[in-house]
Amino acid sequence: MWDTVRSALSFEGKAAETRSVIPGSRESAPEIYGQSNTRGAGSRFAAASAKRQLEAYGSGTDKAMDWVADCMGVIAETAAHAKWHLEDYEGNTAPRTRAEAEKGARLADPWLVQLLEEPNGYQSWEEVIELFVIDRFITGDGFLYKRGDDGQGRPLQLLRLPPQHTEVIPGEHGELVKCYEYKPPGKVAVQLPAEKVIHWKGANPHDSYRGAGVIAMGPRVFDGEIALSDTKASYFENGARLEGVLEAEQAVSDSQAAKLRRQFAGIYGGAKQAFQVAVLGRGLQYKEIQSNAKDAEIARLSDQSRDRILALFRVPKAKLGLGSETSSTTAPGEERRNFDNDRMRPILDTLQTLLTRELTSDFGLQLKIDYEYQMPIEEKFKLGGEFAAVPGVLVREVRDQFNLPRLATVMEDEAKAKKIEETVLNMPDPLNAEKGGCQQVCGRWHRFHLRGRADRAVFG
Repeated sequence: MWDTVRSALSFEGKAAETRSVIPGSRESAPEIYGQSNTRGAGSRFAAASAKRQLEAYGSGTDKAMDWVADCMGVIAETAAHAKWHLEDYEGNTAPRTRAEAEKGARLADPWLVQLLEEPNGYQSWEEVIELFVIDRFITGDGFLYKRGDDGQGRPLQLLRLPPQHTEVIPGEHGELVKCYEYKPPGKVAVQLPAEKVIHWKGANPHDSYRGAGVIAMGPRVFDGEIALSDTKASYFENGARLEGVLEAEQAVSDSQAAKLRRQFAGIYGGAKQAFQVAVLGRGLQYKEIQSNAKDAEIARLSDQSRDRILALFRVPKAKLGLGSETSSTTAPGEERRNFDNDRMRPILDTLQTLLTRELTSDFGLQLKIDYEYQMPIEEKFKLGGEFAAVPGVLVREVRDQFNLPRLATVMEDEAKAKKIEETVLNMPDPLNAEKGGCQQVCGRWHRFHLRGRADRAVFG
């Protein structure tokens, strides 16, 4: 009896059992939700609103920042142009067309395929996803609207909702979100059902309803970048001369000072008047009241500002063509590999999970984005040579490391292909070893011979 009681109270092995369905509603939490924190304009430029934040990306205004456009462009374009496919929940690929399907294979629902390939009559998948990613990482919120219904719950279009015109309306009866309100300029606000909107929200511990984007993570960094750009522009617009004062040997009345200011600025101020020789009379002297660009270390401050922006976006310099300036401890190839594996792959995992939950699961399918680090061919050869140098490794094992097809599929002589695949690299010839005649020189020649043959076999 005690064994029965002990078994019943024990948790051993229970983690491996099938998890039971969680009972009750999971969409209501009145004691937690129902209050939205408003956004404050705590930063002069960056964090005032979604509209102001989006101005940092390609707005054509004095708030636009080139490093923001560069970093965001790399992330958004990479995500938008990554290949994708559909799978069922058993891991079987659901081909989009009959041409790419095996005989008898089940095709993906053509309605879903068209909805993904042509989200609406104006934009392609790439255009919609690029904007969706930009909105998410610049403002913290990306919105897609599943417009229309064919009567069976299938949407007719996928449309991007600009985050600066979209508001989250909190629930009143315990639900997290009551609806979304969309109000473009000069139009009447429209309330959209919560289940019709796909909301990609960045983690934000300060607001249950709106996400935090990259700019909100470090607004003063972007404030500083705009101030630096303004300073540099002002410096060169003023003929590469900073502000100064006119000093007189005797008192100057207010009217005389105003006249002198206008005359001096009209003759010597501005880029068009740069490098003019000032001729001063009546005991006037011109003195600069600010340091020059070199003393102000504008170049160093600009580099620091750039590096902080890149760090916030987690984009390496090598991805922006700044390979010569990469870290002395990290090679450009390693930076690109880290970006693909540690930055882009998590973003795409989140994106595919979100779109699966909110869209493709209704069709019984999962969205899978096919993206992984693509090793340059020179690195493949280098790594292949290093792996092939391990004593006892097989040609087949080297090829498997790079997901290369079996030699039998690319060679006419199947028996010969299998023999090559089972070749042992970097070991004395077994026949010579059995005869006891494998000398050191013979072993070295054999290693060289096998490695040369393996290199050709490994990469076909």
